[in-house]
Amino acid sequence: MGKTFFLGLGGQKCGSSWIQAQLAKAEGSDFGRLGEYQVWEHQLGGVFARYKVAEPSKFEKLRTRLKLSVGAPEPVAHLRWRLQSDPNAYLDYFAALLEQQGIERTGDITPSYAALPADMLAMISYGFASRGIETKVIFSMRDPVARLKSHFRMDIQKGRIPEPKDFDAALVEFAKSEEGMTRSRYDLTLANIKEAFSEGQTHICLFEELFTPEGIQSLSEFSGVPLATNAGGTKVNARQGGSDASENAAKEIAMHYAQVYQTVTQQFPQIETLWPQAKAVPTTA
Repeated sequence: MGKTFFLGLGGQKCGSSWIQAQLAKAEGSDFGRLGEYQVWEHQLGGVFARYKVAEPSKFEKLRTRLKLSVGAPEPVAHLRWRLQSDPNAYLDYFAALLEQQGIERTGDITPSYAALPADMLAMISYGFASRGIETKVIFSMRDPVARLKSHFRMDIQKGRIPEPKDFDAALVEFAKSEEGMTRSRYDLTLANIKEAFSEGQTHICLFEELFTPEGIQSLSEFSGVPLATNAGGTKVNARQGGSDASENAAKEIAMHYAQVYQTVTQQFPQIETLWPQAKAVPTTA
């Protein structure tokens, strides 16, 4: 395997932080300054518009230049703004990491990239290919009901939304909102991946199998990173506890995402046992 850029498309709350940690800590890796770079999705607008970084003031730009002149790291906000402002800056940033002695892999694993359209994915891949770097894509999927519950709890715990009096009703509303849907339409992500990348460039897996010895081995073979089969024992950014949804609420959410279940079943028929609500969804539209 030559110089490689790993583009992680999430999904959110589907083990992407663990994947990033495993790849980034391996010998021969340098994933740079950030965990999630959040460079591209702001261009989609809507719920992703909040990721756009405001241009730094003249004072902040001057202070950044002074820091860089003495070998200090570039401030995170300035780095993200710079990479958002120029696609070539993004490509050059990771290409420079790969130019270091002994570094053969880098990457950007940002869960909200699951919403990126095929033309944007292809542009990223082509940009790296023109620099002699192969792009490899990783996408992990979790039962949509479970993913949405985890996402919802996270937003409550972070104070983004108030603690609901009626957890079921609030969760169903969240699941049907733009915030919930843009991160849960695996069927659209899979279609965009298929259009932009060849099969050999992609690793698509299930969160429910990710931490098993077989799941770890599969990721290891794809990435070229030796991983211990017990590496799944340590979760990163795992979120547990909190209220749960009733069976009726779970079924309502599953039916809202019927197309997702139907599409994923074609490639991963095992979700009928791994995803609790899969059997409740008709197998065809």
